[in-house]
Amino acid sequence: MQVFKHWVVFLWCCSSLGSIEIAMAQEAKLPEVFPNRVIRLVVPFTAGGPADALARNLAEGLNKRFQYQVIVENRPGANTAIASQYVAKSPPDGYTLLLGSDAGMSLAPATQKNLSYDPGKDFVGVAMLAQLTQILFVNSGVPAKSVQELANLARTSSGGLSYASIGKGSQSHVSMEALNQILKVQMIHVPYTGAANAITDMLGGSVQVMMASIATPLPHIKSGKLRALAIAGPERSKELPDVPTFSESGVAGFESRGWFGIVAPAKTPPQILNILSRDIWAVVQSEPFISQAIEDKGFDIPKVSPAEFPDFLAKDRMKWKTIVDKLGSALN
Repeated sequence: MQVFKHWVVFLWCCSSLGSIEIAMAQEAKLPEVFPNRVIRLVVPFTAGGPADALARNLAEGLNKRFQYQVIVENRPGANTAIASQYVAKSPPDGYTLLLGSDAGMSLAPATQKNLSYDPGKDFVGVAMLAQLTQILFVNSGVPAKSVQELANLARTSSGGLSYASIGKGSQSHVSMEALNQILKVQMIHVPYTGAANAITDMLGGSVQVMMASIATPLPHIKSGKLRALAIAGPERSKELPDVPTFSESGVAGFESRGWFGIVAPAKTPPQILNILSRDIWAVVQSEPFISQAIEDKGFDIPKVSPAEFPDFLAKDRMKWKTIVDKLGSALN
């Protein structure tokens, strides 16, 4: 009888230990508090530009407001493909994010063959940071003061006019070729590897025309070194209220708008995406971010909420694919 009692006690102990081990294993599988370590925000542009400033303002806002630890890591090159591929192949844990844009998420799949990542499959939208409108501008030495005058000059100039872009397949390139078709002119494309070099040559007069986001030429337009001709958006810019839209300039319906936003690797857990989108959107809607990171840089306050952002990304990809397909060989 005594032996039987000891055997029962032994079995109970084994059962209890087994229950404890199972409980510990289940506890170990519970999601960790997010975030509890440094988040890397990868920027596919060089340091010092408007996009980089936008990312750094977001990082500062998250660090101050939510006690995050966010560091900005610049990985420029290949029209955003280097940074995009890097983040696409990073662990989907919320600790490596990408400053996405129309360049890498919408235009690249439409203009580049054998892209090393698939925006639709490799990324998920977290939150939009800013929207941006393109502006057509010229070197101050160019006599044209309107879109129609520029078109007439392009037709009659003996040497022709050349336009700068921030790279083949970029929005500044695609938009200018679309405008060429509408105006029935052929300005010569001069691609650059970024906005800084393009603006330098615009100021020097090596190229005469360019279309880029308002933030890029804004200081030089205000100083009088460059002249704005038209805004490629539905309404005039608060920064440049005297510059007409393309519709007001006789080119009805012509628009070219871009965006910046945070995207994460696909398969990032929904609970982490919810935390990120909630906190990022809170910073984006805060007064310091709006005044310093958006309006001061010539960007537009985003009108796409985090819940709408994934659907916006899919529609934006389709929009630019349609435009690129229509232009065809003009982009070669």
